[in-house]
Amino acid sequence: MGLRILKKLIPCVVAGSLLFNGTPGIEALAAEEEYPLVYEDLSEGEEPVAVLFCDMQSYTVLPGDSLWKIAEKLWGDGKGYLDLARENKELIKDPDVIFPGMVLTASRTGSIIRKEAKNGGVQMGDYSMDMPYGWGVGVIEMGNAFTNFAMIDDQTAIACLIQDRKKETGTSVRDWEQCKERITGYVSKNYEEQVSDLQFEHYRMEGQGGMSGDIYLYSFTWQVSPAYPGFTIPVCVGLKLTDHIQAEFVGYGMDYDIHGAVRYVSATFEEHFNPDNKEGFTVNDSNMQLTPEAEWEIDGMFNSFAWVDEFFTSLFNKALNTLGGEEEKSAREKLMEKMN
Repeated sequence: MGLRILKKLIPCVVAGSLLFNGTPGIEALAAEEEYPLVYEDLSEGEEPVAVLFCDMQSYTVLPGDSLWKIAEKLWGDGKGYLDLARENKELIKDPDVIFPGMVLTASRTGSIIRKEAKNGGVQMGDYSMDMPYGWGVGVIEMGNAFTNFAMIDDQTAIACLIQDRKKETGTSVRDWEQCKERITGYVSKNYEEQVSDLQFEHYRMEGQGGMSGDIYLYSFTWQVSPAYPGFTIPVCVGLKLTDHIQAEFVGYGMDYDIHGAVRYVSATFEEHFNPDNKEGFTVNDSNMQLTPEAEWEIDGMFNSFAWVDEFFTSLFNKALNTLGGEEEKSAREKLMEKMN
C-alpha cells in the first residue's frame, strides 16, 4: 500500500504563516470548540457519532469547591454536576452541600458528532479517518522536523504517524496513571521552560467496529522563545490503539480548537482489518515518516516534545533570518513588531 499524498504544500508558507499572518505570536485566545464531546445520548440523531467512555477517576473536594466547579474541572462543563451527584448519592444528600476532603468518583460517556464523515475523510485501504472540513493533506518540513503525511489548514496542522501496533506501546500505556507521571517527569527535566498547562485524557471506544480501541491524549502550551513569553502555540497529541494499528497525531494551531480536532481525528480513526489476510496485514509498507524520532522514557510512543521543539525552534530561527540583513537585535525588534 503506497502513501497517497492529496496535496503537497510549501512548508515555509504553511508554517511560516504562524509568525507573519495577523495576530499569531500573541498568546492565543480560547478557540471555539469545533468538535465538542457532548455528554448526552446522541444515538438517535441523524448524523453518525463516535462514543467515548471516560476513565473512572477520583476527586478530593477542595475548600471552595462546588459540584458545578468540579464538573468544570473534570469535563469542562459545569452542567455535569447532576451526574456527579447521582454517582455519589451515598455521600451527597444535597447537591449544594459538599465538604472538603470528600472523595468523589466520576465517570461519563460522551459522544462526538461525526459531522465530517459525509465528506469521506482520508481513505487509505487498511484504515480511514475523518478530516476537518476544508483541510488538505501534504508534507511539512522545518529544520530536521519532517512529516510526509499531515492534515493542514492555514496556521493549523496535524502530523500523522500510522504503524502496526507495537507490544511495547500497549505496555507503556497500560498503567495510564504511571505513564502520565513519566511524561510529566520527562517534561520537567527537559522542557520545563517551554511547556505549560500539560493535561491528559484517556477514552475507551467499544462496540464500534474498526473504530473501537483506546485513545490517549495529552495537550500543552508551547513557548516558542524565552525572549517572547507571550508567543505560545497550543499543541495536542493523540494516540489511538486499535486491535492491529497504532495511530499517532501531533497537532498545533493558533486560534483554533486543535485539542478538539486531534481528539476527533483520533476517535474517528478506523482500521479495516481483513481476517482472511490475517498473516499479511500490515500498514508499515506505506513509507510514512515523522522525524526526528528522539528516544524517551515512553517505549513505543512517538516523542512529540522533541518534534515540536525542533519544528518551532527552526521556524523561529528561519523567521529571524528572513527579516533582512539587520543585526540580530534589530531583527528581533522587527519580529516582535510583526508579532504584535
